[in-house]
Amino acid sequence: MVSATEQADTACADGATVRGIDVSYYEDSIDWPTVHAAGIDWTIVRVSDGLQFIDPKFPGYWAGARAAGVLRGAYQFFRPAEDPIAQADLLLDKMGPLQAGDLPPVIDVETSGGLTTDQVAAAVRAWVDHVEAAIGRPPIIYAGLYSWHDLTGSADMATYPLWVAQYTTAPCPNIPLPWTRWLMWQTGAGHVDGVPGDQLDLDVFNGTIDDLRAFSVAGTCGDSVCSGEETSATCAADCRPCGTIAPDGGEIDDGDACFTGGGAAQFLRPVAGAGEQGDLVWTHATANADEVSSGDWSLYFEAGGTYRVEVYTDAAYAQSHRAAYAIDASGVRTVVTIDQAAVDGWQSLGEFAFAPGGGQRVHLGDNTGEPASDNLQLVFDAVRLTRIAAEDDSDGAGCATTHGGTSWGVTIALAALSEWLSRRRRVLRSRR
Repeated sequence: MVSATEQADTACADGATVRGIDVSYYEDSIDWPTVHAAGIDWTIVRVSDGLQFIDPKFPGYWAGARAAGVLRGAYQFFRPAEDPIAQADLLLDKMGPLQAGDLPPVIDVETSGGLTTDQVAAAVRAWVDHVEAAIGRPPIIYAGLYSWHDLTGSADMATYPLWVAQYTTAPCPNIPLPWTRWLMWQTGAGHVDGVPGDQLDLDVFNGTIDDLRAFSVAGTCGDSVCSGEETSATCAADCRPCGTIAPDGGEIDDGDACFTGGGAAQFLRPVAGAGEQGDLVWTHATANADEVSSGDWSLYFEAGGTYRVEVYTDAAYAQSHRAAYAIDASGVRTVVTIDQAAVDGWQSLGEFAFAPGGGQRVHLGDNTGEPASDNLQLVFDAVRLTRIAAEDDSDGAGCATTHGGTSWGVTIALAALSEWLSRRRRVLRSRR
């Protein structure tokens, strides 16, 4: 696929995003379990280039993605000068009936075939209408900022989900009129573990993993596919938690499935050979009002209780002095700010009362208040949870608990004092 160039107007994600890839026979091989373990939750696989070239890798990649638990969709490189209905039928035949967890198919609009804009728009409309009637829902349109205008005269198909193509260093893409929102964004090319090379098309979905599953074809609870509106709370048989915290505690690393990096992939820099378990992810801290990049550690507890929460900060990469961790525990959110540069290793965020089950997390955004001009790195690494002795647990569900006579407010004050002393020591050393 080919990206469009930039313009001033942008459309940012609504919030969190989910990483994906799009593939074809240009990828010589794909180890789908490794791809999924690397944080890729969805893929779009090419069926054909028009009527003349059937992608030989499609059957294997189509089946392999599903077997590995990667949500999948199919796309067709559209040739407007060829019969649009025959192209649509080819895609539908190769794809087969959509199954639970599948995404709607995509028409990839990148060429005119020598037709006028009106003729291209009519051909696209014929394909879209035919596919929509066959699958019972709107397909997705892949288009670039300028290519949609140049090829179709900006045909108004904004009721169909947009997959925008734009390789850019900006945090948000530009989208073609008349769309005002994008569903998916092809951000650029790069490497993902499980796929040889560094020219793989990288994408993000505009929403959370639950939003992505809700957008996929719905299934029924018990069909072994987490799809539609199913969640770990409503259908644990299909939507198993990404991992569980044992009664005595556990650890979630940035390389685990329970960790999700939010925002454009190019701003999340993975590092091997550093941090807890030999890897970490960093981005730059900003003074933006809203976060652009983030880290999110999902928590699912086998047993409720009070746990100490710690985060790992590798001093070689952790530089932010205002890392504001949001801890969601038992329906209560508490924000704890630490100096990541103060400790090379584990830092405590405090003790929190967690409920059994999921829907709880630790979240860290890049909008720390530190100017981008300071060029400070913010690290996303491991989170460790350690169960506090049962007799010390609070009966309440909130996080303002008391342990051994020390209140959570005092814990915050001590943490703030520790941070101030650390900064003061650095100032004194700089004056020597």
